[in-house]
Amino acid sequence: MPKAYAYVRWSTASQGEEGRDSHDRQTTPLQAFTEVTGVPVVETVIDKGISAFRGANARIGQLKGLLDRIESGEIEHGDYIIVESIDRLTRQKLTDSVDLIQSILKKGVRLHTVFDNKTYSYDDPSRDLETLILVGVIAKRAHEESDTKSKRLKSVWVKKRDTAETNVIGKRCPYGFRFDEQSQSFIIVEDEAQEIRQIFDLLKHVGVLESVKQVNKHSKRRWTRTAVLQLINSKSPIGVLRLQRRNENGTKAFDRYVPNYFPKIIDEIEFSAAVAAMKTRLNGRNYGRRTPHHYNIFRHCIQCEEHKCGMIFNLQILGTEKKRYAYLVCSNRAERVCECSNRIRFELVFGTFLAFVRQLSENRYIDERTDKKRKDFTWFSQDQYKQMDTVNDAFSRFFSVRDTSAPKEEIRAKKAKLTTEKSTLEMLEASLAQFDGIIPNTFIRRVADSEARITVLESEIQKLEGTLAIEAETLEITTYEDIIALYETEEGRLKLNTFFITRGITFDVKIDKETNLVGMDIRIKGEKDFNLYTHQFFKQKAPLTPFGIPDLSHIIK
Repeated sequence: MPKAYAYVRWSTASQGEEGRDSHDRQTTPLQAFTEVTGVPVVETVIDKGISAFRGANARIGQLKGLLDRIESGEIEHGDYIIVESIDRLTRQKLTDSVDLIQSILKKGVRLHTVFDNKTYSYDDPSRDLETLILVGVIAKRAHEESDTKSKRLKSVWVKKRDTAETNVIGKRCPYGFRFDEQSQSFIIVEDEAQEIRQIFDLLKHVGVLESVKQVNKHSKRRWTRTAVLQLINSKSPIGVLRLQRRNENGTKAFDRYVPNYFPKIIDEIEFSAAVAAMKTRLNGRNYGRRTPHHYNIFRHCIQCEEHKCGMIFNLQILGTEKKRYAYLVCSNRAERVCECSNRIRFELVFGTFLAFVRQLSENRYIDERTDKKRKDFTWFSQDQYKQMDTVNDAFSRFFSVRDTSAPKEEIRAKKAKLTTEKSTLEMLEASLAQFDGIIPNTFIRRVADSEARITVLESEIQKLEGTLAIEAETLEITTYEDIIALYETEEGRLKLNTFFITRGITFDVKIDKETNLVGMDIRIKGEKDFNLYTHQFFKQKAPLTPFGIPDLSHIIK
């Protein structure tokens, strides 16, 4: 006894909802077919939200599985495929549609359309031509209908897309914005925007998951990894609208970016810095253990002076008071590669670094923030000034204290413009890839103009500085008290660690346990002439008293 297999298809998800016309119209007649023919409908195959205009249902949809079963003989000679009409199977061009339907009929499988209660088959060879012509006419009409609809929708979308370049095309907006009815424009929702700013600030130092964890402690919404990646992909924090269009399958696909659609929550430099940091972490090899609350500001940049290997941060609870002590231990010792005795209290390493900062600070005779000479160095000799110039230079190179001189400010301004322009070009190129057919001349000019502006800016920056590298994050440090203040907050500790890593700063440390003397060599990667040494004696108890605090127990808890 023959069996019937029903095929149901709708182009968009909403069309397939219960009670919607497309769903009910295609499924209701199935029972009537069985009552009239006596052939049971043993299976209903549904393609949800898949278009037949370009044959996607036959390539990747459930129809492909149905066709494969016909080809293999699982659906046998004399069985039926039931559809509402031919256009449920195909809306392709005439030749493609006929080929598809012939592949069914040639296997002896019958095709029944409930719309006109007509059965197509090759059971009667004398009617093959009639069947072919009828199928062809219906398929051609369906294709032309879909083609017209596609062009109409595309035209509407192109108009909407072009309108977005100069006008608001909808009141819906991403997190961080709302539409103001009075001004008919988008405005920033400050508390939401602050969450976004914090996310991008954190991304410069830690991964997405850690950033989400921190922000979710006080956020209005619950952030997820997916939400953050969508935020980056949309580029809405820098005021960009990411336009989408529906493809032939009814699914959304990227169309183009529209700059300056929303007000900016952050600037392009902050955005680019966060994305660059994410890529660096993804491609980097420093996957060392992250300490709780980021106590170890020397992570990935400190090594044992004796063995030139890394040092592991270790927390221990000691004494009757159950006080927590932090240590830096030679990784060779920790991994039992050797019996290295280089195990140093973290406080002593931190104190040695404070001593280094104090030494530099006290020996500077020019305050970079004001460009004024300090009064207590007024009567020094020229040789002494030269020595202090060296110290001054070392301090500036280490901490990148902001120089407000006109040339530096000009370089910074041009780099900011360059970052913005490169971001614009990136969006234009992404949009360019989505064009079908002829690219508008206006769009080509925009790309060419952007490329020209980038070339000019790069040339100007090269003349001024000789490098195109975007400035690493700076720490505007003046005294060791600034270091302590940064260390008191988790955000500050992250900034310190990120600064050391991005600047290529390394610390070699060793302790003389008899005298409690800690020695520290400080270097900057790529700068052979930068090699500063400092040392500091410490008392056993309250070792950081010379720096205004007894220890770090109020922070490391």
